[in-house]
Amino acid sequence: MLADRLRYDGGMFLLLFVTSLAAAVPQRPADVVQWSATAATATVTAGETAKVILRAQIQGGWKLYALSQPAGGPQKLSIAVARDAPFTIAEKQIVAPAPKKMKDANFGTDSMYYEKAVEFTVPVGIAKSASGQVEIPLEVTFQACGAELCLRPFTQKVPVAVTVR
Repeated sequence: MLADRLRYDGGMFLLLFVTSLAAAVPQRPADVVQWSATAATATVTAGETAKVILRAQIQGGWKLYALSQPAGGPQKLSIAVARDAPFTIAEKQIVAPAPKKMKDANFGTDSMYYEKAVEFTVPVGIAKSASGQVEIPLEVTFQACGAELCLRPFTQKVPVAVTVR
């Protein structure tokens, strides 16, 4: 009887312990901000610029810091292409909506951020040597914060398929 009771209590303790660990697992950046991208046109000309529409879906209660985030606070948003890819991005030419602004107690500075969802138009220079079906390897580096937690900066790879003629 006592052995059965100890086995039951020990099993319940283990179940509660494992459940509490699962609840304490921190959020992953890719779960908090989900990225997707599509080319504005499916076919582009080599040596010209393709417009890519980059979208972020931001989980409720979280903030995604903007391209214009001042230094000295959270990691500003960065949109680039993978190293050695035959593409270029001029970050200053990215079209972005105006971010919200707030005094950020987490960092002791003004912060520029987006909530819920945001869309960027990213001009991508296509190398003259590119041809056929290609994938533009976007790399989006971002940081997101909630009311009580800031996630570490994270780089998400977002591929975009286009046909180059």
